[in-house]
Amino acid sequence: LIIYPHSPQKNMLAFFDGKDNSPKVVIKVCGTNKTEKEIIALMDTGHNGSLSLPVLVLIEIGATLSSIEPIQLADNSIVLGYNFSVIVIIDRKRRKVEATLIPDPEETEAIEGLQLFNPYVALIDFKNKRIEFTPEEELDKKLRGKTKTKSRRQKKLK
Repeated sequence: LIIYPHSPQKNMLAFFDGKDNSPKVVIKVCGTNKTEKEIIALMDTGHNGSLSLPVLVLIEIGATLSSIEPIQLADNSIVLGYNFSVIVIIDRKRRKVEATLIPDPEETEAIEGLQLFNPYVALIDFKNKRIEFTPEEELDKKLRGKTKTKSRRQKKLK
């Protein structure tokens, strides 16, 4: 198990699971009863939502049903999705998100989608088994710095 924390506070943990070689991230969630639970979620780049949680996690944290709506699954089938209001704690920041119920009581793993880590940029390096999260503004600063350095080098060459 290799964990690479990459955030300004160095407290966001992501890793490749040795059992199934999948990228995973550790996050905290809580519901209306204020119970915080640390979970491990599969990073699913095909998941357009924020988060899908197993029914037992939703019960444990006391999440409240907020809406029911049709959702399209990866196989293009349409099912009713049960959405619950939860608080996600990432990088010590609390954010309210809608988590979709994973109804199978046998399923214990959460699934995180693309919207959950906005405004972070994620680099998932399958070859070297690394996962990095960088806040978008930090990445912009780095890119602007490289552009300025490149421009200065080009001027010196002329």
